[in-house]
Amino acid sequence: MKIKTPVTEMLGIDLPIIGAPMFLVSYPDLVVAVSEAGGLGTFPSQNYRSVEELRRGLENIRSRTKKPIGVNLILHKAHNPNWAKHLEILLEFKVELIITSLGSPRSIINEAKSVGTKVFCDVTTLKHARIVAKSGADALVAVAQGAGGHAGNISPFSLFPYLKKEIGLPVLAAGAISGGAQMAAALSLGADAVYIGTRLIASQEAAASIEYKNMVVDSAPEEIVYTEKISGIPANWLKRSVEKAGDNFHNESTGDIDQEFKRWRDIWSAGHGVAQIDSILPAGDIVKNMASEYLDIVGKLPRSV
Repeated sequence: MKIKTPVTEMLGIDLPIIGAPMFLVSYPDLVVAVSEAGGLGTFPSQNYRSVEELRRGLENIRSRTKKPIGVNLILHKAHNPNWAKHLEILLEFKVELIITSLGSPRSIINEAKSVGTKVFCDVTTLKHARIVAKSGADALVAVAQGAGGHAGNISPFSLFPYLKKEIGLPVLAAGAISGGAQMAAALSLGADAVYIGTRLIASQEAAASIEYKNMVVDSAPEEIVYTEKISGIPANWLKRSVEKAGDNFHNESTGDIDQEFKRWRDIWSAGHGVAQIDSILPAGDIVKNMASEYLDIVGKLPRSV
């Protein structure tokens, strides 16, 4: 099965489905499963504490799949002081895709392109999209309202066609995409691929705890909390995990933290796409099912008579 778009052509993949790089969730098992299913699996470089661990992670992935993969690289010293060393490893392994966030990609564009690596950039606004486009980004990851993690606050119905029209670069749609219906909607709005995170948390290969996976399955979109109080940047979180943190969360915000509680470990991210998630499945099945559902839905859309 193949679905051709500018993004699949650019990356050499069969399906316009990119697995989002998720902190403490996306590791080799998930990356390999998504790529082997025809999409493109990714992980954040900060999932590894040292440069050598990052190297071993990439060796693991490359030994299990020859398909394209991607890595998220945070380009902000305060959040990722080792980003330059991480970049060296990514270039050494010639990863097919680097996804940047929290910084301008200008400093890595030339080096990445010298080894054939594409550079996509997370954006939530037109202002940021213009900055990364001028820096030489190959595509935009448009993070709309309802996405898990650090989401924007613009509706996907507006954001995807807005950035496509104003910038002209290929657009990846991120935000509440859990099935073929949302994929069809995103591509009809001008997106060239979809970027899925929350749906893949509830996969067998995700490194999330079974409690986290079950909470994704059991939660409703009304139970997603959008707040900057947890990470300092507006983001979407599972309300039940925030409530479970209870007083520990409130104490940490004032610097008085219970050492048994860690906000990066115990408060869990997810987006509005939980509404369409009702089971934990193999990641490869999630990717293939999404593509099949997309084709089925597109074929059944009303036509003029």
